[in-house]
Amino acid sequence: MALYAYYMQAPAPAFDVATVKMGGPVEANGMININTGKILNGVVTLSNATLSDCLKFAYSLTTDAQLAGPDWINEKVVRFEVTGKAPAETPDDQLRLMLQTLLKERFQIALHTEQREITHYELVIGKNGAKLKESTVGPAEATGTARLDGIRSNRMQMNKLAMLLSRMTRMPVFDKTGLTGFYQFDLRYANEVSGDPDNPAGPSIFTAVQEQLGLKLESKKGPVEVLVIDHAEKVPLDN
Repeated sequence: MALYAYYMQAPAPAFDVATVKMGGPVEANGMININTGKILNGVVTLSNATLSDCLKFAYSLTTDAQLAGPDWINEKVVRFEVTGKAPAETPDDQLRLMLQTLLKERFQIALHTEQREITHYELVIGKNGAKLKESTVGPAEATGTARLDGIRSNRMQMNKLAMLLSRMTRMPVFDKTGLTGFYQFDLRYANEVSGDPDNPAGPSIFTAVQEQLGLKLESKKGPVEVLVIDHAEKVPLDN
C-alpha cells in the first residue's frame, strides 16, 4: 500500500488589523507629508508612499536599483496609506514579513527575484574597527535626521544607514558590516549638492564614514539580487 505524507504549509505571517488605501491630499502649499516606513510598538505605518517605497521597506531594500517593475510603482501621483498592527513585542523582521503578505494580497502582486550586474558600494568595517556606540534608548525615544550635510540618530541599525547612504551617494549601498545592533552617531560631511565645491565645509561622505564611524564604503561591481514585480494592481483591494 502506498504511503502518502501530507504537509500543511504554514500560513504567511499577517497583521491582526491592517488598512491600505489611496494616499492623502496634497496640502495648499503643494507639499505632502511622506512617511516611507516606520515601526513603533508593533505598528507599521507608511504615509503617502509609492508602491516602490512600500516594497523597499517590506523587503529591506536600500535602493531603487534592487527593484524593477511597472513605471507607475515609482510615480509620486500614485500614493498609498498603509497601517498594520501586531502585538507590541513582535520583532521588526516579523513585521516586515507581515507587510510583505499584506502588499501581495491587497495589490495582487506577482513577483520573482533575479541576479543583475550592478555597480554599488558595500558598507564594511574599517581596518581599525568600528567606532560606533550602542544606542541607549528604546524605540519610542528614537530620533534622527538625514540631511545633505549629515546623518544623525540615537538609534539606528546598519541596514537603515546603508539605505540613507545610498540616497546621499546616489549609488546602491549594501550593509556588509555584520553589525546587528542599534547605534547612535552624528555623521557630518560636506554638502556636495548646494555647497561650494572649491571650499567644502567638511570632509567627503566617504572620508566621514571612515574617520567618524570606523566604517568604509568600498566600490564593487557584481551580481545583486533584484526584486522584479511581474504584476500589481494600481488600486488596492478593499479593507
